[in-house]
Amino acid sequence: MRKPIVIANWKLNGGLDLICTSVASFIGKHFSAQIAICPPYLYMRDMMTFLQYSELQIGSQNVSRYESGAYTGETSAQMLKQAGCSLCLIGHSERRAMFAENNEGCRIKVRTAINHGLLPVLCVGENQEEREAGTTQQVLHKQMYEGLSGVDLSIGDLCVAYEPVWAIGTGLAATPQIAQDIHQYIRSELAKIFDQKTADRIRILYGGSVNKNNANELLKQKDVDGLLVGGASLDPGHFLAICERASELTA
Repeated sequence: MRKPIVIANWKLNGGLDLICTSVASFIGKHFSAQIAICPPYLYMRDMMTFLQYSELQIGSQNVSRYESGAYTGETSAQMLKQAGCSLCLIGHSERRAMFAENNEGCRIKVRTAINHGLLPVLCVGENQEEREAGTTQQVLHKQMYEGLSGVDLSIGDLCVAYEPVWAIGTGLAATPQIAQDIHQYIRSELAKIFDQKTADRIRILYGGSVNKNNANELLKQKDVDGLLVGGASLDPGHFLAICERASELTA
């Protein structure tokens, strides 16, 4: 059985007050699901100070494709690992749209993350125009094949996060059935890229206006193995409720 995973993406939000209240909410709590928070880089060390008292893990919102060198503003996989990170988001829709990240760059980042012992979470998804044009599967196919070709999963693991761009921050969310259908398609594509056994162990997350009200039904779907939570994760109590739902379903 695939262990559920819930990841909070704070994006360019948060501060020491949010760190304190978030971690405090989780102290003494036990989860059967894997829980991680991706704060801004600046606060990673501060979070690690508190995490010794909780089960939360630290993730990164991005990772450099470069190992080292004259790349101002970049943060390497090795640095993230040394800072205590367990995983990193790769190819988030905002990175693709605002910073021109492409599938080839995502592939390099996925391989780099795995080589340094980080769990890469490759984000894929279609925008509203692509959805209305009926090209969702073509978009996902291209993102996955170009983003995962040549990746060796014999030395590490991988997660894929389906984040329909039309649902991010809009209050809209895919219905549980839509999420299941897309996740099932993603798993079938993963079986072609790797093999069925590998595809069956890869966790596929849903991300797109996730909240405590829709989390339960989303997580009940066969191929929905976790959640990538944005805005709702900035409310410690709200995020805790989502994590508890994920754990209850595997208890």
